[in-house]
Amino acid sequence: MRMTAETGWPAVHAEASQLLSALVGELCGPVQHGGRHEGGPVDAPAARAKLHRLARVARKGGLASFASIVLRLAERLEPCLRAGAFAPRDLEQFSCVAAHCGRYLDDPTDMRAAAALVEALGAEPDPAAGRWERNQLLQGVVEEATELIRNVGAAPNAGGHDGLTGLFDRDALRARLQEMLTAAGASHLSVAVMAIGIGGVEDILDSLGPQVATAVVANAARALICAVPCGEVVARLGTDHFVVVRTGLSALELSEEAARLVEIIGRSRRLGGHLVSVTARIGLAVAGQHGDSAADLLANADAALHDARARRLHTSQFFAPHMRHAALRRVSLEARLRTAIERGGFELHYQPKLTLRTGRLCGLEALIRWPCGAQRYIPPAQFIPMAEESGLIIPLGDWVLDAVCRQIALWRRECALEVPTAINLSAVQLCSRQTHERIGRALQRHEVPAQRLEVEITESALMRDAGAALRCLSELGRLGVRVAIDDFGTGYSNLSQLMRLPLAAIKIDKSLIAGIATHARDAAIMRAIVDIARTLGARVVAEGVENVQQRDLLAAAGCDEYQGYLLAMPMDAQRLQAWITHHGHRAPVT
Repeated sequence: MRMTAETGWPAVHAEASQLLSALVGELCGPVQHGGRHEGGPVDAPAARAKLHRLARVARKGGLASFASIVLRLAERLEPCLRAGAFAPRDLEQFSCVAAHCGRYLDDPTDMRAAAALVEALGAEPDPAAGRWERNQLLQGVVEEATELIRNVGAAPNAGGHDGLTGLFDRDALRARLQEMLTAAGASHLSVAVMAIGIGGVEDILDSLGPQVATAVVANAARALICAVPCGEVVARLGTDHFVVVRTGLSALELSEEAARLVEIIGRSRRLGGHLVSVTARIGLAVAGQHGDSAADLLANADAALHDARARRLHTSQFFAPHMRHAALRRVSLEARLRTAIERGGFELHYQPKLTLRTGRLCGLEALIRWPCGAQRYIPPAQFIPMAEESGLIIPLGDWVLDAVCRQIALWRRECALEVPTAINLSAVQLCSRQTHERIGRALQRHEVPAQRLEVEITESALMRDAGAALRCLSELGRLGVRVAIDDFGTGYSNLSQLMRLPLAAIKIDKSLIAGIATHARDAAIMRAIVDIARTLGARVVAEGVENVQQRDLLAAAGCDEYQGYLLAMPMDAQRLQAWITHHGHRAPVT
């Protein structure tokens, strides 16, 4: 039950503490000799009664998980109680658990005490034994401590905590960090801020749901709490953003500590029946070198974190001055991107595809454009990665999908244009379990046949999470949406996985097409891709065709379709319609 004004935490805490003290006194007090527990006779009925009474009191106070811990402790002690005596090892374990119980009762919002309690209780000869149960138990402790913070005004440390994990929030972190900087100035002690970004949480949310994603975040908090020494600071500032403040470490020791935390956070864990893992990258800022105030150190550690994420191969990165300028540009661009999505500040341009055999129009590719002035656009390569990193790729993708479906419906009504139009799916969208539902709703809303829409994915997006990608594309195939692999030939493809996809087309990357007229190796690779596509029953589309010689070589090799500047540059819908009318490419080729 929840804590109420009638029960009151102080009263519950007092009764639970008395019961715990009595248990320790009865089981440990009489048998101490020379500082060691040597074992001896116990009053089993009285011990059982106190343990169960302690569990009832905890449950009455709203700490059901703590009650479970006590009952599990009772279960662990039962063989000794039946025997009527404790061995020294049993008493040492009980004494350890009881000490952590006391710390937790003194402050149920202390996540270090909670984590230590769960770990002490779960100590087994086999480290893997009970791991899943301990993870679930800690998550329950975290949630109940958070509930206590919300519902009990008299609870200790009731303010300045993150709602899920009970860790410091941003305001509490800034205040504590400033205190540490002031104290460090007098003692000449180093202070370092470690901004930690957890990668993969959004993918887990999309593929396994919010409960597992929440458990993943709670376990990341638990891992940090257990890994960071007492007296240091751990905070959570966002969904997948943590901060650790360490004191007294050299630059080399900080690098080693960052590598250790990355390894600890990245360990696979079984949650809710699923084996899940995340990644971590860390940005570091050291007081005196990278800033003197709490605000500067936090901002610079964040800038270093972004740099570490951008480099991908690095797990941690110290702050450097150029990162701050990059961070300011990134923050500005992200704010503009968010505003543009909200206000529909994008355009769609379309590039035609023709069949090499007949020269007839057979399809279109929709390409997003972000205007930034007269006839000027921000390159997609600059804002698409940012949209993916910030999570804005989902609303941006929804805008593209809705605009394309609306345009397809308009073309069908006004000029009987019945060729498929392709949109690009990012890796984030491909891993989302809602993508096929979003596409299905958009097709239904605009009354567009599924065969008139094609999705293009890159090899790298497919390989990021092959299982989720296969599920998504299989669902799209069942809807009737065509699937194409884009930029084929630039990465590594697992052909056995490609054979499982409902592939309609394979697109040869323009970087390969550029060399087929001058490099025999590129031409040979192009012919091999055509053979692979034939084996998979897919069309072959060449992109980036810029001259007649390239087009003729592709036709001779058996390529089906092409697009590129030789044919037409991408253009808006109005100019495309005029282009089709002028060139007479209206009729589709099937």
